[in-house]
Amino acid sequence: MYLDQSLREYLNDLSSSQPTPGGGSAAALSGAMGAALASMVTRLTIGKSGYADVQDEIEDILQKTEELRERFQQLIQEDIDAYERLAMSFRLPKGSAEENEARSRVIQIRLQEAALVPLEVVERAAELMRFCVRLAQIGNKNVRSDIAAGAALVTSAAQGAAWMVRVNLRSLKNQQTVEQLQRRLEEALQVVEAGHADVVRLVGGTL
Repeated sequence: MYLDQSLREYLNDLSSSQPTPGGGSAAALSGAMGAALASMVTRLTIGKSGYADVQDEIEDILQKTEELRERFQQLIQEDIDAYERLAMSFRLPKGSAEENEARSRVIQIRLQEAALVPLEVVERAAELMRFCVRLAQIGNKNVRSDIAAGAALVTSAAQGAAWMVRVNLRSLKNQQTVEQLQRRLEEALQVVEAGHADVVRLVGGTL
């Protein structure tokens, strides 16, 4: 589990020639960092003078951003696991017709699983971006640049994970499933990109 290792070890493996961790895992890490910055901004708003009227909302946001941070951290490893299961399916025997059919069936299952993990990264990023926008509106003005940085990381997480979704959907044969997952992907990406634009507008006008 990479969460039990140092950041240096993770980055060393990410930069190596081994297939995991890869882009999906790195995207989840970016999401976790974005959530962490959002949590930091909430903590630097709680109890501060001038923000008494938003304390309850800020505390609710903190609970949500911490839940999202924890989920992104889990997705760092889940993406690795999904890829490794997919890679193992390509090593299944393919001699007889029965073996070929079984192998193809398993590959399709693993491809969908490998698409669903980064898709969750994108959808969680969309959820998190809504909180980033709100924090840009009501959070501690002294750390608005930090919520802007957090929103940039969330956007990076979504865009990076989206490529991992697409590459796995390309090989899925069930067109109905492909179209359904593509719709979910595009809807979440629209939320992320619109939210990021809002954060840039809100914060950029004050710096």
